[in-house]
Amino acid sequence: MSDRSVEDPDGAVDLLADLARATDPTLRAAARRLAARLVIRAPRLGREERRGTTKLATVHREGPDVDLDATLERSPRPTEGDLRWRGWRSSTRATVLLVDASGSVAGRPLSTALTTAGALAAGLRPGDELGVVAFWSRAVVLRPRSSVRPASSVLDALFDLRGGSTTDLALGLRTALAQLRDARAAEREIVVLTDGAWNEGEDPVPVAARAGVTVSVLRTVDSAEAVAACSRLAGAGGGRHAALLRASDAPAAVAAVLR
Repeated sequence: MSDRSVEDPDGAVDLLADLARATDPTLRAAARRLAARLVIRAPRLGREERRGTTKLATVHREGPDVDLDATLERSPRPTEGDLRWRGWRSSTRATVLLVDASGSVAGRPLSTALTTAGALAAGLRPGDELGVVAFWSRAVVLRPRSSVRPASSVLDALFDLRGGSTTDLALGLRTALAQLRDARAAEREIVVLTDGAWNEGEDPVPVAARAGVTVSVLRTVDSAEAVAACSRLAGAGGGRHAALLRASDAPAAVAAVLR
Protein backbone atom coordinates (compact mmCIF):
# COMPACT_ATOMS: atom_id res chain seq x y z
CA MET A 1 0.00 0.00 0.00
CA SER A 2 1.13 3.61 -0.58
CA ASP A 3 2.14 6.24 1.96
CA ARG A 4 -1.29 7.78 1.40
CA SER A 5 -2.96 4.59 2.65
CA VAL A 6 -0.93 4.78 5.86
CA GLU A 7 -2.14 8.37 6.35
CA ASP A 8 -5.75 7.35 5.64
CA PRO A 9 -6.23 3.75 6.85
CA ASP A 10 -10.02 4.02 6.65
CA GLY A 11 -9.83 5.10 3.03
CA ALA A 12 -7.45 2.24 2.27
CA VAL A 13 -9.85 -0.36 3.72
CA ASP A 14 -12.80 1.23 1.89
CA LEU A 15 -10.88 1.03 -1.41
CA LEU A 16 -9.89 -2.60 -0.84
CA ALA A 17 -13.47 -3.49 0.07
CA ASP A 18 -14.68 -1.97 -3.20
CA LEU A 19 -11.99 -3.73 -5.25
CA ALA A 20 -12.70 -7.03 -3.48
CA ARG A 21 -16.19 -6.95 -4.98
CA ALA A 22 -15.04 -6.04 -8.50
CA THR A 23 -16.38 -7.96 -11.46
CA ASP A 24 -12.88 -8.68 -12.77
CA PRO A 25 -11.88 -12.00 -11.10
CA THR A 26 -8.13 -11.28 -11.10
CA LEU A 27 -8.55 -7.86 -9.49
CA ARG A 28 -11.09 -9.25 -7.03
CA ALA A 29 -8.80 -12.09 -5.92
CA ALA A 30 -5.78 -9.79 -5.53
CA ALA A 31 -7.77 -7.28 -3.47
CA ARG A 32 -9.08 -10.02 -1.18
CA ARG A 33 -5.59 -11.39 -0.58
CA LEU A 34 -4.31 -7.93 0.28
CA ALA A 35 -7.30 -7.22 2.51
CA ALA A 36 -6.66 -10.41 4.47
CA ARG A 37 -3.04 -9.38 5.05
CA LEU A 38 -4.06 -5.87 6.06
CA VAL A 39 -7.10 -6.67 8.20
CA ILE A 40 -6.30 -10.05 9.80
CA ARG A 41 -3.23 -9.68 11.98
CA ALA A 42 -1.34 -12.70 13.31
CA PRO A 43 -3.18 -14.10 16.36
CA ARG A 44 -1.45 -13.46 19.65
CA LEU A 45 -0.18 -16.52 21.43
CA GLY A 46 -1.77 -17.24 24.79
CA ARG A 47 -0.24 -18.90 27.80
CA GLU A 48 0.15 -22.57 27.05
CA GLU A 49 -1.24 -23.60 30.42
CA ARG A 50 -4.64 -22.30 29.31
CA ARG A 51 -4.91 -24.98 26.65
CA GLY A 52 -7.17 -27.83 27.71
CA THR A 53 -7.64 -26.69 31.32
CA THR A 54 -11.10 -26.58 32.90
CA LYS A 55 -12.73 -24.95 35.90
CA LEU A 56 -16.03 -25.22 37.74
CA ALA A 57 -18.34 -22.36 36.72
CA THR A 58 -21.97 -21.37 36.32
CA VAL A 59 -23.29 -22.73 33.03
CA HIS A 60 -26.56 -22.35 31.11
CA ARG A 61 -26.84 -25.99 30.10
CA GLU A 62 -27.62 -28.73 32.63
CA GLY A 63 -24.74 -29.65 34.93
CA PRO A 64 -24.12 -31.73 38.05
CA ASP A 65 -25.73 -29.24 40.49
CA VAL A 66 -28.12 -26.30 40.35
CA ASP A 67 -26.41 -22.96 41.07
CA LEU A 68 -29.09 -21.57 43.40
CA ASP A 69 -27.63 -18.07 43.73
CA ALA A 70 -27.27 -17.60 39.98
CA THR A 71 -30.76 -19.01 39.38
CA LEU A 72 -32.41 -16.68 41.90
CA GLU A 73 -30.57 -13.72 40.34
CA ARG A 74 -32.46 -14.49 37.13
CA SER A 75 -35.85 -14.64 38.85
CA PRO A 76 -37.15 -14.86 42.44
CA ARG A 77 -39.68 -17.42 41.15
CA PRO A 78 -37.59 -19.34 38.60
CA THR A 79 -39.02 -21.45 35.82
CA GLU A 80 -37.12 -24.18 33.99
CA GLY A 81 -35.59 -21.63 31.60
CA ASP A 82 -34.12 -19.63 34.50
CA LEU A 83 -32.14 -22.54 35.95
CA ARG A 84 -28.37 -22.13 36.12
CA TRP A 85 -26.03 -25.01 36.88
CA ARG A 86 -22.55 -25.67 38.15
CA GLY A 87 -20.44 -27.48 35.57
CA TRP A 88 -16.98 -27.73 34.04
CA ARG A 89 -15.80 -25.26 31.42
CA SER A 90 -12.51 -24.90 29.62
CA SER A 91 -10.58 -21.68 30.35
CA THR A 92 -10.99 -20.34 26.81
CA ARG A 93 -13.20 -17.80 25.06
CA ALA A 94 -15.96 -18.45 22.53
CA THR A 95 -17.08 -15.30 20.71
CA VAL A 96 -19.70 -14.72 18.04
CA LEU A 97 -19.54 -11.49 16.05
CA LEU A 98 -23.09 -10.49 15.08
CA VAL A 99 -23.06 -8.08 12.10
CA ASP A 100 -26.02 -5.90 11.13
CA ALA A 101 -26.34 -6.44 7.37
CA SER A 102 -29.57 -4.51 6.87
CA GLY A 103 -29.49 -1.75 4.29
CA SER A 104 -26.48 -1.52 1.98
CA VAL A 105 -23.56 -3.72 3.02
CA ALA A 106 -20.96 -1.65 1.21
CA GLY A 107 -18.59 1.23 1.87
CA ARG A 108 -18.11 2.08 5.54
CA PRO A 109 -20.42 -0.63 6.98
CA LEU A 110 -18.50 -3.35 5.13
CA SER A 111 -15.10 -1.86 6.06
CA THR A 112 -16.09 -1.67 9.72
CA ALA A 113 -17.30 -5.29 9.71
CA LEU A 114 -14.04 -6.41 8.11
CA THR A 115 -11.79 -4.66 10.62
CA THR A 116 -13.93 -5.82 13.55
CA ALA A 117 -13.62 -9.44 12.42
CA GLY A 118 -9.89 -8.86 12.02
CA ALA A 119 -9.53 -7.41 15.51
CA LEU A 120 -11.37 -10.36 17.04
CA ALA A 121 -9.26 -12.84 15.06
CA ALA A 122 -6.08 -11.11 16.19
CA GLY A 123 -7.10 -11.60 19.82
CA LEU A 124 -7.61 -15.36 19.55
CA ARG A 125 -5.62 -17.49 21.99
CA PRO A 126 -4.98 -21.24 21.74
CA GLY A 127 -8.33 -23.00 22.04
CA ASP A 128 -10.43 -19.86 21.51
CA GLU A 129 -13.30 -19.98 19.01
CA LEU A 130 -14.76 -17.29 16.76
CA GLY A 131 -18.08 -17.40 14.90
CA VAL A 132 -19.59 -14.73 12.66
CA VAL A 133 -23.31 -14.23 11.97
CA ALA A 134 -24.91 -11.61 9.72
CA PHE A 135 -28.54 -10.57 10.11
CA TRP A 136 -31.23 -8.48 8.48
CA SER A 137 -34.72 -9.99 8.06
CA ARG A 138 -32.78 -13.27 7.92
CA ALA A 139 -29.77 -14.50 9.85
CA VAL A 140 -26.85 -16.22 8.10
CA VAL A 141 -23.94 -18.02 9.77
CA LEU A 142 -20.87 -16.80 7.87
CA ARG A 143 -18.41 -18.74 10.04
CA PRO A 144 -19.54 -21.41 12.51
CA ARG A 145 -18.12 -21.00 16.00
CA SER A 146 -16.53 -24.46 15.87
CA SER A 147 -15.00 -23.97 12.39
CA VAL A 148 -11.41 -25.15 11.92
CA ARG A 149 -10.91 -22.95 8.86
CA PRO A 150 -8.65 -19.89 9.23
CA ALA A 151 -10.39 -16.83 10.64
CA SER A 152 -9.49 -15.01 7.42
CA SER A 153 -12.03 -17.23 5.60
CA VAL A 154 -14.82 -15.04 6.95
CA LEU A 155 -13.62 -12.12 4.82
CA ASP A 156 -14.79 -13.76 1.60
CA ALA A 157 -18.21 -14.31 3.14
CA LEU A 158 -18.39 -10.65 4.21
CA PHE A 159 -17.28 -9.46 0.76
CA ASP A 160 -20.02 -11.55 -0.87
CA LEU A 161 -22.70 -10.43 1.61
CA ARG A 162 -25.55 -8.32 0.27
CA GLY A 163 -28.03 -8.28 3.18
CA GLY A 164 -31.54 -6.82 3.05
CA SER A 165 -33.70 -3.84 3.89
CA THR A 166 -35.27 -4.73 7.26
CA THR A 167 -33.67 -5.48 10.62
CA ASP A 168 -34.58 -8.36 12.93
CA LEU A 169 -32.02 -7.95 15.70
CA ALA A 170 -33.74 -10.48 17.97
CA LEU A 171 -33.41 -13.15 15.26
CA GLY A 172 -29.73 -12.33 14.94
CA LEU A 173 -29.24 -12.71 18.69
CA ARG A 174 -31.03 -16.06 18.78
CA THR A 175 -28.91 -17.33 15.87
CA ALA A 176 -25.71 -16.23 17.61
CA LEU A 177 -26.88 -17.89 20.83
CA ALA A 178 -27.41 -21.16 18.97
CA GLN A 179 -23.75 -21.01 17.94
CA LEU A 180 -22.70 -20.72 21.59
CA ARG A 181 -25.11 -23.24 23.09
CA ASP A 182 -22.68 -26.18 23.14
CA ALA A 183 -19.49 -24.16 23.70
CA ARG A 184 -17.42 -25.36 26.67
CA ALA A 185 -15.46 -22.12 26.98
CA ALA A 186 -15.42 -20.33 30.32
CA GLU A 187 -16.07 -17.01 28.57
CA ARG A 188 -18.91 -16.92 26.05
CA GLU A 189 -19.78 -13.62 24.44
CA ILE A 190 -21.77 -12.12 21.59
CA VAL A 191 -20.35 -8.90 20.15
CA VAL A 192 -23.03 -7.05 18.17
CA LEU A 193 -22.02 -4.57 15.48
CA THR A 194 -25.14 -2.40 15.12
CA ASP A 195 -26.78 1.01 15.35
CA GLY A 196 -29.25 -0.53 17.81
CA ALA A 197 -32.29 -0.03 15.56
CA TRP A 198 -34.72 -2.80 14.59
CA ASN A 199 -37.96 -2.77 12.63
CA GLU A 200 -38.91 -6.44 12.42
CA GLY A 201 -39.40 -9.26 14.92
CA GLU A 202 -39.54 -9.02 18.70
CA ASP A 203 -37.80 -6.60 21.04
CA PRO A 204 -34.12 -7.72 21.22
CA VAL A 205 -33.57 -6.41 24.77
CA PRO A 206 -35.44 -9.26 26.56
CA VAL A 207 -33.66 -11.76 24.28
CA ALA A 208 -30.30 -10.37 25.44
CA ALA A 209 -31.46 -10.43 29.07
CA ARG A 210 -32.36 -14.12 28.83
CA ALA A 211 -29.28 -15.08 26.84
CA GLY A 212 -27.19 -16.66 29.58
CA VAL A 213 -24.05 -15.30 27.85
CA THR A 214 -22.54 -11.83 27.74
CA VAL A 215 -23.87 -9.53 25.02
CA SER A 216 -21.67 -6.53 24.22
CA VAL A 217 -22.36 -3.86 21.61
CA LEU A 218 -20.17 -1.95 19.17
CA ARG A 219 -22.21 1.08 18.12
CA THR A 220 -21.84 2.19 14.51
CA VAL A 221 -23.87 5.44 14.61
CA ASP A 222 -23.25 8.55 16.70
CA SER A 223 -26.74 9.70 17.66
CA ALA A 224 -28.66 9.98 20.91
CA GLU A 225 -31.10 7.30 19.76
CA ALA A 226 -28.30 4.88 18.88
CA VAL A 227 -26.49 5.50 22.17
CA ALA A 228 -29.68 4.82 24.15
CA ALA A 229 -30.60 1.68 22.19
CA CYS A 230 -27.11 0.18 22.29
CA SER A 231 -26.71 0.97 25.99
CA ARG A 232 -29.99 -0.78 26.77
CA LEU A 233 -29.00 -3.84 24.76
CA ALA A 234 -25.55 -4.15 26.35
CA GLY A 235 -26.96 -3.50 29.81
CA ALA A 236 -29.57 -6.24 29.39
CA GLY A 237 -26.89 -8.65 28.22
CA GLY A 238 -24.49 -7.83 31.05
CA GLY A 239 -21.92 -6.59 28.56
CA ARG A 240 -20.19 -3.38 27.55
CA HIS A 241 -20.93 -0.76 24.94
CA ALA A 242 -18.39 1.15 22.85
CA ALA A 243 -18.53 3.38 19.80
CA LEU A 244 -17.08 2.05 16.55
CA LEU A 245 -17.62 4.83 14.03
CA ARG A 246 -14.59 4.24 11.77
CA ALA A 247 -12.99 1.04 10.55
CA SER A 248 -9.64 1.98 12.09
CA ASP A 249 -11.27 2.21 15.55
CA ALA A 250 -12.07 -1.53 15.57
CA PRO A 251 -9.05 -2.82 17.57
CA ALA A 252 -9.57 -0.29 20.38
CA ALA A 253 -13.35 -0.78 20.43
CA VAL A 254 -13.04 -4.59 20.55
CA ALA A 255 -10.51 -4.33 23.39
CA ALA A 256 -12.90 -2.01 25.26
CA VAL A 257 -15.83 -4.43 25.26
CA LEU A 258 -14.07 -7.77 25.71
CA ARG A 259 -13.25 -8.67 29.29
